[in-house]
Amino acid sequence: MKGVIFSDVFDPIWKITVWLLPVIAILKAEKTPIFAYLKLNSSKNAAILWSTLGISFIASYNILMHILFYSSLVFSPWLTFTQWLNTVFMAGLVEETLFRGYFLQKIKARFSFWKANLFVSFLFVSIHFPIWYMNADKIAHTVVAWSQLSTFIFGFSLLQGWLFRKSNSLWPCIMMHMMNNFMALALVG
Repeated sequence: MKGVIFSDVFDPIWKITVWLLPVIAILKAEKTPIFAYLKLNSSKNAAILWSTLGISFIASYNILMHILFYSSLVFSPWLTFTQWLNTVFMAGLVEETLFRGYFLQKIKARFSFWKANLFVSFLFVSIHFPIWYMNADKIAHTVVAWSQLSTFIFGFSLLQGWLFRKSNSLWPCIMMHMMNNFMALALVG
């Protein structure tokens, strides 16, 4: 129980300290307007439209995959506070800020968009391995399951990069990421 409580408190602090604060510090040191660079203050109408499309797509995709690969479909949206905070909110906000808002743009400054998006997607998959390994009993039991997860996360990251480019806003990526994580927790097979 103590390990769970420590993890529930430590996870968001870790993500903020190790992932988010360095991005903010680097952008401040470069005298770059943080919200503008991360595209957190771009057109509200475009952000709302692309957020709605992204959320609708990923929710539908999760439901369809669950129907195809599990014998039953149970939707249980009653998540714990720490699931909402760590898995839905923090992961969506912090991971998208780091990977799409910062890495994708920095790498895209030297390479084409698609080369940058591919590289960032490989990075994005790699940061998920530790959590999959720690939760292997619940997430991935076989090499096939690990391959499926890796393929999904890689495709999801490519789509997020495309969505970021198309919308010119980080908000649709954050919203779609949050919805994907929510659906992963709420759909019980």
